[in-house]
Amino acid sequence: MKGLIKHSLVLAAVLLSGCVSYSQHELPAVQTWPPTANAPAQKPTAFVRTTALNQINGGPGNATAGANTVLWEKAVADAFRQSNRFSRVSTDKVDSDIYAEATLYNNEQFSMASAIITGATFFIIPSTAKNTFTLETVFKDKDGKELGRVKKSESVRTWMHLVLIVTIPFQADTREVVEALTRSTLDEAVQRKLL
Repeated sequence: MKGLIKHSLVLAAVLLSGCVSYSQHELPAVQTWPPTANAPAQKPTAFVRTTALNQINGGPGNATAGANTVLWEKAVADAFRQSNRFSRVSTDKVDSDIYAEATLYNNEQFSMASAIITGATFFIIPSTAKNTFTLETVFKDKDGKELGRVKKSESVRTWMHLVLIVTIPFQADTREVVEALTRSTLDEAVQRKLL
């Protein structure tokens, strides 16, 4: 009987452990979307290439793959399309008027000791981590000449604790963070007349 209770408590702790992520709102909100300033009479075509790199505690960036990466790449391309600045936005390399090379850095910052303690105590002792998303975009013309660079950052804080299971429906969606970074990038590019 003691074994059953012990196993039930461990299973409950594992199933009820949770985490909550929320944006730090460091990135100023874009006032007008889609941007209307300096709208060209004839919209250019654009090729967008997104590369996602994962860093741990500021270490070297490693290329990422998987579901999140696909969603982030789609969020960048969709924001370019929604900007109404281009007649066509392609993620396949085709001849275009504008080439945008977007590099998304996801720098995960956490204490390994705290993470181990949280896991070993089945999330009874909480820990926190911070993801800083930085989107650096290089805009080039059809001849490959660099028109300019735009770099934007936003942070997401994650708390991990046993009682946070109730907060799972309120998780920050990293796609929204990447979309906000892309919108801010395009807004600045329009203001600086890179597009």
